[in-house]
Amino acid sequence: MQFNFRRPMVIELIQRSRRKFLLQSSALALGVALPMRAISAIDTENARLLAAWQLPGGVYQVGVLNTVGQGDTLHGTVAMAVDLPTRPHGLMHLQGDEYLIVARRPGDWILRMNIRSGETLRIWQDEARYLNGHSAKHGRYIFIAETDVLQGTGALAVRDHETFDLLDVWPTHGKDPHQIVVLPKGGLGIEEPFLLVANGGIPTHADMGRAQLQHLPMDSSLVALHPLTGKVLNQWTLNDSRLSLRHMAVHVGSGVVGIAMQAHHGTAALQHAAPLLALLDEGGLHVVEESAYAKDYAGDIAATPQGFVISCTKNDTAAHFDWQGKLLYTQQSKAACALASEGEQVWLGSMLTSFNKPMVLDNHWLLLSA
Repeated sequence: MQFNFRRPMVIELIQRSRRKFLLQSSALALGVALPMRAISAIDTENARLLAAWQLPGGVYQVGVLNTVGQGDTLHGTVAMAVDLPTRPHGLMHLQGDEYLIVARRPGDWILRMNIRSGETLRIWQDEARYLNGHSAKHGRYIFIAETDVLQGTGALAVRDHETFDLLDVWPTHGKDPHQIVVLPKGGLGIEEPFLLVANGGIPTHADMGRAQLQHLPMDSSLVALHPLTGKVLNQWTLNDSRLSLRHMAVHVGSGVVGIAMQAHHGTAALQHAAPLLALLDEGGLHVVEESAYAKDYAGDIAATPQGFVISCTKNDTAAHFDWQGKLLYTQQSKAACALASEGEQVWLGSMLTSFNKPMVLDNHWLLLSA
């Protein structure tokens, strides 16, 4: 996404109210961000978040934010920061105080960082493939979403989680692989643990940066891969091939996977009318029609006890759906994007101002403690 770097962003703390909300099933369909009643913490909350951002001079950083307050009064300070060579994207917990940061596509670096000691280890990418910004960990293996430069096809690099040695490269059976999640035995009816990869499907070429090759067809899908062999266990697609499946969250109670999407249709009218949320369960993959008309871009997704929150960045809205796709409520939030959740609480990155230095937050962050 393109941020307006002249306007700093900050955090809003969202906590579900104990009061009943009026169900606004037409809120997104009307393209209007209806304000919720104040979703405020009963007590002031302190939180630590791992985040990435850009400074006014253009430098990208990753680090720890300490926050205090609630709602619009939430403010924060930078507890630690590390400079980065280019813009980052996905953040992942490795073990203990160690985290992994992956460059945004087309990326060429991975950073291993200890948030306590500040120690870092940078791994530069093989020129044959570029990084797509996301990773996952299962057992002793780290999986990183990549694209083969010459073929333009999706790849999953398999690395040792201690040494970072490259052990294997598997196809993702699609283009533009994005987020990866690990699901347990029995998830989606598959009788063994597996990796779920979101193939975004957008055709690009490393020599052209992030420019889309509009004349080529998209190839978006979700694919379940065996974590030891890369064998395809199942694969799902949508009827609308111009919807890009990108970010995922898993609803603990039901096992349903929520997928935040982007629309890449030929006209602005079609793009703005497209749904931005899809759900995957044992019955298959389907779009949530109540997530339509939210201006073609969902930046992030987080699971809650009720279902999923998605950030509709261009619509300046965060929307909460239950795990069956019913719209519960929406909240106005300028350039809403990064999401993190724990129980009933959701932390949402938006375009407000109360950090101790000017910065623009990036697409994702992780909750360290609250």
